[in-house]
Amino acid sequence: NNGKIIVELGTTRSFVHGGLVGCNSDDIRYWQPHNPDAWDWGAGCFTRMAAECLSHLNPIIHTVDLAGAHINRCKVITHDFAHLISYHVQSSQTFLRNFNGKIDLLYLDTGNMTPIESTARMQLEEAKIIVERDLLSENGLLLIDDVRNQTPRKFGDTSGLGKSKYSIVYLLDHGYEIMMDEYQVIMRKKK
Repeated sequence: NNGKIIVELGTTRSFVHGGLVGCNSDDIRYWQPHNPDAWDWGAGCFTRMAAECLSHLNPIIHTVDLAGAHINRCKVITHDFAHLISYHVQSSQTFLRNFNGKIDLLYLDTGNMTPIESTARMQLEEAKIIVERDLLSENGLLLIDDVRNQTPRKFGDTSGLGKSKYSIVYLLDHGYEIMMDEYQVIMRKKK
């Protein structure tokens, strides 16, 4: 859509996936930049992939996380694309409330899968700010991760929408439509 501004809420946070020693460790020796099989695909590689796949378009990427350790790991993982990325240690709500401009691709991936209720409420708050501040550009896309993740179901959640159980309904009620409905959901403002 010829957009440039990408915002990621919840950053790339681990050098290796949960099945390997070093998951969620700050020790950079666990980062294997030439071994994607070891990367933590389940807990986020969006920052790296967005920068790598879109670098030819010179995007402006903002990655946001409340945990400074996560941002520091992300800086290691994305060091060769750092010129495209601004790293923000703050809450997603604070970032959205203070962001000055329009967003072309907004990736919602904040919070953990358990406990689901606090994460779902946080994502609802993000959705409300997005709508109230009209943060998406005219052709902007909202990409919501972990919608069909089975972890919340294992802990008693029956919504089938996991951490998006409130935000998707809110967005649909406030002028958004679903373009893709899979494990991830893509939404946009109705035209």
